[in-house]
Amino acid sequence: MDKSISVRIPVENLKDIDRISKYEKSTKSAILRNVLNMGIKSKMLEIALKKFQDNEVTAWKAARLVGIPLTKFLDILNDRKIEFHYDKEELRKDLERIDKNDS
Repeated sequence: MDKSISVRIPVENLKDIDRISKYEKSTKSAILRNVLNMGIKSKMLEIALKKFQDNEVTAWKAARLVGIPLTKFLDILNDRKIEFHYDKEELRKDLERIDKNDS
């Protein structure tokens, strides 16, 4: 269920939303929902990357946090030249999680 929320938007951002709306021939509401969704996904990725780099989560958990496949997360690590740290203990934990999800 969708909910309404009131938000103050800087005039410059509103002008950009108007331009996008005209370009895409869509409503401002639809554009704002789309931009918000893109921003949330981007922010979640940054959080997951930070948690992974700080050894707070495994790659598998970070990928789950973002809602993307592990292979996609590994590609992002590679693209951003982030070192992939993964030891036997992390592998064991990930395999246990996979086994639990399969049952």
